[in-house]
Amino acid sequence: MKRWLQHIMLLVLLFGGSLSAQQFPLTTQYIFNPYALNQSMAGYFNYPELYLNYRREWTNINNGPKTVRLNGFGNIYKEKMWLGGEIYLDKTGVISQFKASISYSYILETGADQRIFFGVWASYFQNSVSMSDMTDIDPNDPLLNGSSNLNGNTFNTGFGIDYNWLGLNVGFAMPNALTNDSYYNNSNKLNFIMQREMLFHASYLFYLDDKWQLQTFAVYRKTKNMPGNFEISAMTIFLKQAWAGMLYRNTGAVAVNVGGYIGHGMALNYSFEFGTGGINQGSGSTHEITLSFRFGQHGRNYFENKNGENFSRRRPAYRKRIPKVFDYR
Repeated sequence: MKRWLQHIMLLVLLFGGSLSAQQFPLTTQYIFNPYALNQSMAGYFNYPELYLNYRREWTNINNGPKTVRLNGFGNIYKEKMWLGGEIYLDKTGVISQFKASISYSYILETGADQRIFFGVWASYFQNSVSMSDMTDIDPNDPLLNGSSNLNGNTFNTGFGIDYNWLGLNVGFAMPNALTNDSYYNNSNKLNFIMQREMLFHASYLFYLDDKWQLQTFAVYRKTKNMPGNFEISAMTIFLKQAWAGMLYRNTGAVAVNVGGYIGHGMALNYSFEFGTGGINQGSGSTHEITLSFRFGQHGRNYFENKNGENFSRRRPAYRKRIPKVFDYR
C-alpha cells in the first residue's frame, strides 16, 4: 500500500505539474473548541484557552495521515477583543504541510443574549514532498534537479463571522480567501497551489433539564474543484462537565466522541472514527485526542462562561425567580 501511494503521488507530480494543498486536516474537536472550526469564535466562553491536539487517520495504512495541532487565544481588551493563533504539522506519506496563523477577533453585543463574532487572520503554509522516502525514484531525474526534498511556501488570509443568540450559533468562514501558488524550490515546473475554501456551520444547545443538555452541529465545507464535505453531530452533556456524542460525515465516516472536565481548568476529549464507505472503508480507524487548558477557571462548570451563563434558552431551575410569599391575616 505504501509503494502504491508513492507511485500515485509521483504520477501527479510528473504529469500534473502541480500539487494542490487542499488536503487540509479534519478534526472533530470543534464540539468543545469552537475556535477549531471558526477562528472568529475566540473567547466564546470569555476565557483564555489553549488546546493541544493529535490525530491519527487510516491506521491500516503505513504512513497514514498524522496531525499535531496547537491553538489558543487570549483577551487583549475588556473581553471584547481577542488575539489567537494556531500551528500544525500534518504528514501523509511523503507529503508534509506546516501551518502557522495569527488571528484577531471582536465580539459585538447586539442585544439581550445576542452576540456577533468577527474575525480575520493571516496564515503561512509550507508544503514539502520527501523524495528520499520514495522507492524506485531516480535522484538524477531533471524534475528533481538533484534535490531529495521539494519545498514550497505561500501566505494566505481568511475571515469569519458567527451570530450567537442564547443556544443558537450560525456562522460562515473563509479559512483561505486567496487563490495563489508558489513554485517549489529547485524546480521550475512544479507549483504549490492554494485554493479558496468556504465553511458554513450551525449549532444549537438544547437545555433538557437541570442535569442534561444536548448540543447539535451541522457543518459544510467546500473547496474549489473538490466535492463538498458535510457532517452532522449530536452530543449529550451531563452537569456541564462530561459529554458523549456521535458524528457522521458524508464521505463515509462515523465518529464517537467522549470527554470531560478534569478540573483546575483542564479538559480532555477523545474521538474514534471508523469508515462506512468510500476510501474510509478498509483503510482503518482514526483516533483523535485533545487536551485543553482554560486560564482562570476555578470551580466553574465547563460548558458555561465566567458569568455562569450556559447560552441556552431555558435557564436552570435554581436560577428561576421564586414569587414572593405574602402573609394575609
